[in-house]
Amino acid sequence: MCLVVSVADIISYIEEIFPVDLAEEWDNVGLQIGAECVTCRTVMTCLTVTEAAVDYAAEVGVDLIIAHHPLIFTPLKSIISKTLPGRIIGKLLTHHISLYIAHTNADQAAGGLNHWLAEALDLVDIEILEPSALAAEGMEAGYGRIGRLASPDNLSRFAARVGEKLGIEIVRFVGPEDKPVRRVAVSCGSGSHLWPVALQRGADVLITGDVKYHTAVEVADTSLGLIDAGHFGTEAIFSLRLAGCIEKEATKQQWPIRVVTYNTEDDPWKGA
Repeated sequence: MCLVVSVADIISYIEEIFPVDLAEEWDNVGLQIGAECVTCRTVMTCLTVTEAAVDYAAEVGVDLIIAHHPLIFTPLKSIISKTLPGRIIGKLLTHHISLYIAHTNADQAAGGLNHWLAEALDLVDIEILEPSALAAEGMEAGYGRIGRLASPDNLSRFAARVGEKLGIEIVRFVGPEDKPVRRVAVSCGSGSHLWPVALQRGADVLITGDVKYHTAVEVADTSLGLIDAGHFGTEAIFSLRLAGCIEKEATKQQWPIRVVTYNTEDDPWKGA
């Protein structure tokens, strides 16, 4: 048994399943706060690094947070307590909590967030929707996934089913209610720009989030259905699924670590 596990050990595993070479040039992934050489006893996974998430991490003694959305994305001119990023960074440093981000590399990785989303919706024969130009030769990676339903459905019922599977109260869709659905494309977060790819690949519907009005108008003029399950809704599974991966690796490596999920995250959008 490995008696001491470092933040670097955990990072090495994360970068094995989510290679940093898959991150877009404009993205900011990797270790954002803390040090690699420190001991890691407790890891916490979350989707977004909020102040509440950091407070919880401090309360339960977390040494490393692994999140999907970057805390530091655009350049910071100052780190002061009257700003939200400043308060979060201050608390992370005060409680000696390191922060690691896996964003577009986790979206594109073969067994990453888009694959988890496709599995959560019970798709079978899952393939990459748009192969990545960043993938090394022989590597399967890319944005979105496409697969099929074991049993056909119609667009209205399937949209409701998506809401049930992902725990979303409000799901919007574009297209005739009775449109037959069998072949399904998914793209977590803001993936509506992939609708032409989904259409070309023969999808009956694309499931994503953050769909703009003009995109909905464009898609409505095609044979493709479109389901907006929200940015949060299509990515909320990140925390639980990644925690499961780390726990499995910890058992394999006999790492004496505890893995917790911050499972009280919620969509900031509310319905009336």
